[in-house]
Amino acid sequence: MCEPKNPGGVATFGFTVDRDGKRVHEDAGLAAKPYSEQATNNVAEYTGVLRALEWLVDNGCEKEKVLVRGDSDLVIKQMNGEYKVKSPLLAPLHKEARSLAMKFGSLKFEWVPREENRDADALTNRAYAEFQGEGRKTVRVEFMKLELTIRAPREAVEEALRKATIVGTTSTEGSYTRVSVQLQADADVVRRFLEMKRRLEQ
Repeated sequence: MCEPKNPGGVATFGFTVDRDGKRVHEDAGLAAKPYSEQATNNVAEYTGVLRALEWLVDNGCEKEKVLVRGDSDLVIKQMNGEYKVKSPLLAPLHKEARSLAMKFGSLKFEWVPREENRDADALTNRAYAEFQGEGRKTVRVEFMKLELTIRAPREAVEEALRKATIVGTTSTEGSYTRVSVQLQADADVVRRFLEMKRRLEQ
């Protein structure tokens, strides 16, 4: 994001790293000098990709299967080679990201809607608020634990959770799958989760 204006505002990034359904790392911060020409939404998006890839490399994840998800259509398509990089501001960031990507044996980039990228968005907002001196409390994200059973195969439930980027654990109970998840305490988030349950049980 870049607020209160783009370009030339405060550009911040945020990213999360999950492994086997569990959060293992998250980070956020400034993507460029505030109120400069380099402060743009796209610079912030690329910085998030770069910091995530750097963390993965630093932690020896090059041989693992890695899926990078982002809600920037431009950045994801540029990383996949579908769009050319015409901006001189983004070209060096793209080159650096591609160089890091080449270190991995199996790495894919996938676009997701912004509503499926809420955790990273919350971190981005937190970084912006902290720069503005508002502190973590202003943008604190509350979570709730939800446990229930779904009348569907465990594999199908785990695939649906993965696609929805919901972190949770599952276990089999006969023809049902017991699910325990941490959800953002937001009515829309809970509603979407329950809609997912309904679709699985159809």
